[in-house]
Amino acid sequence: MRLIMLSPPGAGKGTHCAWLTEETGVAHISSGDLLRAEIARGSDLGRRLAEYTGRGALVPDDVMFDLLVPVVVAAARDTGGYLLDGFPRTLPQAMRAQQIGRDQGLAADAVVYLTAPEPVLVSRLLARAAEQGRADDTAEVVSHRLAVYAESTAPLIDHYRERGLLMEVDADRPVAEIRDDLRARLGERGLLGSGAGPGR
Repeated sequence: MRLIMLSPPGAGKGTHCAWLTEETGVAHISSGDLLRAEIARGSDLGRRLAEYTGRGALVPDDVMFDLLVPVVVAAARDTGGYLLDGFPRTLPQAMRAQQIGRDQGLAADAVVYLTAPEPVLVSRLLARAAEQGRADDTAEVVSHRLAVYAESTAPLIDHYRERGLLMEVDADRPVAEIRDDLRARLGERGLLGSGAGPGR
């Protein structure tokens, strides 16, 4: 299973990717986690990345592809697929990723689009910031991140819908309901068996 999770910040990509990893064994690749790990290392690249993430801006495409492509290739080789969380974020990124996917035989099987009203997203993000002490999730940065998403990422919805890949899922529901919905819809595409258990 090769999935792209396309959703605004706070919609639950990480939560549902973790569950899908348990169900299938394929690797969950979070662009945000990769960025934070690089920043934590304190490298020159990490300091550059911190300048972007600290103000809620998108990281330049070339930097993102340099970080992500080797990880995706290794995940597909080692686990048989990937769950790509938080990338692509823009239409140019999606077009470039599509070409790389074709060239390397790693094209996505489907795109899961988790949706939720903006007040729900803001509430979740601020709660997460308080729980995890994440300095990049201040109220000002949260608002900016959602504005950046609306402007830059929303066009991907139509792009993936036109390609027949988009699966729109209401994420403003109990987690169990969302999982049942995902299991059924991925099952319809032959990507997740109804009897799958943890690790399968």
